[in-house]
Amino acid sequence: MYPDIFNLRQSNFVLWSPGLQHPISSPYLVIGTTDRSPNVFNQIGRHPFVLSEDKADLWLLDPNTISPPLREGSYRYWFEIQDTSPERRGTLLVTDPLAYTVDYAVTQGLNETTQPASVIRFRDGKLWPCNTDGTSPQKPTVPDPASLPSNNHLVIYELPASWAKVGDDSRGTNVDVGTFADVLALFDTTCRGNRFSTTSAVCDGAILSELGINALELLPAADARPKGEWGYATANYFAPDFNLGSASDLVRLVDKIHSQKIRFFTDVVMAFGHDPYAYIDFKQFHLRPDMERNNPDSYQSHANGQIRDGYGGSSWRYLQSTQSYDPEEGSKNAWIHPSWAFHRLHLTRWMADFAVGGLRLDSVNNIGSYDFVRSYKEHAWELYNARYSLAADPSKFLVIGEELSMPVSMVQQGVLNALWNEPWQGRLRAALLGEQVKREESFEWNVRKLVDCTLDDHGDTNFTDGAQAVNYITSHDIEGWRKERLYNFLKSNNIWDVERRAKLAFALLLTSVGIPMIFAGEEFADQMDRSVDIGKKQTDPVNYSRKNDGGWREALFGYVANLVKFRTKCPALGEDDTDFFHVDESRGGKIMAWRRGQPGGTRRPVIVVANFSDEDTPGAEYIIPNWPDGNRTGWREISQGREVPSEWVGREPLLGWEAKIYTRWRE
Repeated sequence: MYPDIFNLRQSNFVLWSPGLQHPISSPYLVIGTTDRSPNVFNQIGRHPFVLSEDKADLWLLDPNTISPPLREGSYRYWFEIQDTSPERRGTLLVTDPLAYTVDYAVTQGLNETTQPASVIRFRDGKLWPCNTDGTSPQKPTVPDPASLPSNNHLVIYELPASWAKVGDDSRGTNVDVGTFADVLALFDTTCRGNRFSTTSAVCDGAILSELGINALELLPAADARPKGEWGYATANYFAPDFNLGSASDLVRLVDKIHSQKIRFFTDVVMAFGHDPYAYIDFKQFHLRPDMERNNPDSYQSHANGQIRDGYGGSSWRYLQSTQSYDPEEGSKNAWIHPSWAFHRLHLTRWMADFAVGGLRLDSVNNIGSYDFVRSYKEHAWELYNARYSLAADPSKFLVIGEELSMPVSMVQQGVLNALWNEPWQGRLRAALLGEQVKREESFEWNVRKLVDCTLDDHGDTNFTDGAQAVNYITSHDIEGWRKERLYNFLKSNNIWDVERRAKLAFALLLTSVGIPMIFAGEEFADQMDRSVDIGKKQTDPVNYSRKNDGGWREALFGYVANLVKFRTKCPALGEDDTDFFHVDESRGGKIMAWRRGQPGGTRRPVIVVANFSDEDTPGAEYIIPNWPDGNRTGWREISQGREVPSEWVGREPLLGWEAKIYTRWRE
């Protein structure tokens, strides 16, 4: 399934431009080297491309025809083109849109169109991918699918790879911004990290291995122009982010987490881009929705005529169909969607070279084309199946969409496999305050829908399987009412015993139907340092030093780690079966008990008992009638890690805002 254009790029510099068949002048390759000062560019040539005779819209330049001849080694280069954007600024030097590595230390120009150099290695008459230091990256070892967790036992950790560390001065100046090596240090005790080597919790431990998560989701790892932010302004889709490290650094991270049976997810932004095609071939790849209001491509899906938002970039044009060279199949004069082909190409790059085991698609409504999203999802599955051939396990790959208007129909129609379950966060936070979400819905039903997301109504359709819904206490989207970090949410609602409410929150997250996701730092109730000013949320630090505070945060981390390991292994929590068998009306319905997992026979279900009130149960015992298998021995309480004597099964007292988790299952 290797795309034709990838093969061409081994023997040629390639510029694919469906809309520039007959420009005023041909594009040029500007190429050179760097000396020991890496930001000094020594140009060695400016050479015209030649339009391919048999493949329309494809510009080629054989590196062996360059004079003086290229020597073996690494080179920096740009494409010199005529700007086709609405602003039309004349001649520009732009990055190769298919560059595998970019170098911001070498740039041309001093304005908003400044583009980093593309990096390539010339060897044996061919062009090869390389890191900025000229070394060749390896591909990660493809993990044995049997070693990977299935979708219904995932616990995803959502991490901005560029998390910040701030100084002590009043300005909160950045001291460091994370890299792939710093992420590796969260899994590897032998790695001290790159920029966080003075943070003891990072350099002296392996926090995420200790936590026990089995899926790492990096916020967009592809290259973005802003430094120290989260990567949503994607500029160079084929290249790992320059500020995070090299392709080799990312491969080392992927290999390490695969050795620990952890899947690698990455976030992808395809509603808009800050990419070179905004200048090379604007009308084929991009649009300004506010300038084309009669174009259906200018509007979001499921949004009642809402215009698409480029957030400072250019919206991708998805309805455009053009007769052109097909960069995937290699055929000439085929009818294709240029943007579809471009995004499928970089998907192939990430799936093949970084062994991606799952995807999160940002803001699918703002993409504006469910047909494209379906095509992208199906291509991801084709690549995954090709990776393993007959051994591919359909339960071990997933394409997740994010859209807060909750178009669950996208899942039921096969456009996506799963969706962020944003209403779950609202239900949880209401439950933590003893409130219901809707006036017409009781507190009891809020909790029922919290525990079993298949009960929640989303227009004309519901989730039908827990692996279709990603639940979270907090996500990186921390702006808006009741969206802030859990610590700040509780404090703003005058809840001072943060540890107990946070434990209840994680007990619900990690035992409910759906895929649980933990935003970095929530496992020890990190707090917002900068992002109380939401404009600074992308530079808000994840303060991992708080994890080792020797107090309640460290205790919370241990509690969460215990439940994470339970969630990833206990069979009952991978099932959707849920039964509420006790609602204490004498206490306002605020004490409930429910079973998770199928009952009967050799099954070992999980029982959760929760108190959503300030009041402890009175006396030495609290009796829960109809306890499933209450006459059987071998019960244990998971959150405290203790055996439960037979005479105490279904009779243990509860503190206010406490959950207890019981099972007879043993690993």
